[in-house]
Amino acid sequence: MTTRSLGFRAWRWSAVLSMALTGCAVEPQEESSAQEQLQAVQQRTQALTPPTGCTEITMNALANGIQLTPVKYGNQPTYQGTFGSFGDPAVADSALIRLDVNTAPGLHDLAAGGGNLFTCEQCVYGYQDAGTTGQKLFVADSGSLLLALKVSPQQTVGALYNVTLRESVTAAPLSAPYKGSAVVPGGACKWIRYATWNTVRSLGCDPREGSLTANLPGHTCVADNYFADDGTLEKSEGTKTQGAACTSTPATEANHPATTDCAQGFACTDLLSDNPQCLKTCDPMAAVPGCPSGTVCGVYGLCIEQSVLEPIGFAFDPALMGETCSAGFTEFCGVEGARGVCADVTGSGQATCLRYARARSDCGAGEELGFVNYPLSGGGYDRGSGFCYHDGL
Repeated sequence: MTTRSLGFRAWRWSAVLSMALTGCAVEPQEESSAQEQLQAVQQRTQALTPPTGCTEITMNALANGIQLTPVKYGNQPTYQGTFGSFGDPAVADSALIRLDVNTAPGLHDLAAGGGNLFTCEQCVYGYQDAGTTGQKLFVADSGSLLLALKVSPQQTVGALYNVTLRESVTAAPLSAPYKGSAVVPGGACKWIRYATWNTVRSLGCDPREGSLTANLPGHTCVADNYFADDGTLEKSEGTKTQGAACTSTPATEANHPATTDCAQGFACTDLLSDNPQCLKTCDPMAAVPGCPSGTVCGVYGLCIEQSVLEPIGFAFDPALMGETCSAGFTEFCGVEGARGVCADVTGSGQATCLRYARARSDCGAGEELGFVNYPLSGGGYDRGSGFCYHDGL
């Protein structure tokens, strides 16, 4: 837990979910506007033909951060999978969709990104013969992306249609996390008539303050990632609160939540202790995270004492937003409701308290979204803890 690195600019299709509360559970609605949109789009695409010189391809199932092996949470939600083979049949052709955290349900024009992976907010791209010396990058420069349902930034249902992907090369800026790309004049062209994805998980929820699934009666949305914008529901059947020893009982049936003896709003977890305890859940980006006195809203959206976090590798600095930090890289600066990270993005040797942000679109003019890289087991990573900094572009 002590290793950190920074990156700068560098249910089924028959009842696609529209979430609603029925009693104390989240139930699918048979008449889903999302489903209707997808069906209408699919019907319209039947008469389409590929653009001149483009080869039609298909897209297989995509997976989100926690569904991947190893787990990979990108600095913005990135769904990964494969296209139907169009290169060497012995090598996978990777398919990726990257969305800004704030991407709203609805129709999005992929031409708005200019076929450039640096400027697109909704990006569709992939690699022919991925991972080989002969791999080729393909980036969508036209077509439509329909975001039909959004449970959390990581859990969505959607479709691509009439999408043209052009052979491209990397282009300025070349620094992580958002490299640019440029279309190769006269390069190869691929075309997607219609393809869908569904990364919604059974019992998936959104821990962020104000989400439809953050405070379901009798349940607790427990974060699965460091910055607490993707989660899984637990059934809260007890009355235990902050710091009490607890028990979590796995479900005996598929698609049912684990049950705990914690009160609603408290996760039963051993993430930050040797033994499971009830910890209040919180949104680290909320103006008032609502943690009990003496605790802070820490990693995984859990209220915990600062004195517990520090020995396991999470440092704190008293600097406020924009102020110079007293040390180098530090995971927490600012105050509750206005947290940031201490980072030296210029190489000056002086770290500054930079405000945390989840979405690239939350950064202002002249700013970029950097990220804190938390290594996970098996070579995975969690890069969802973003921060805005002036990139000089």
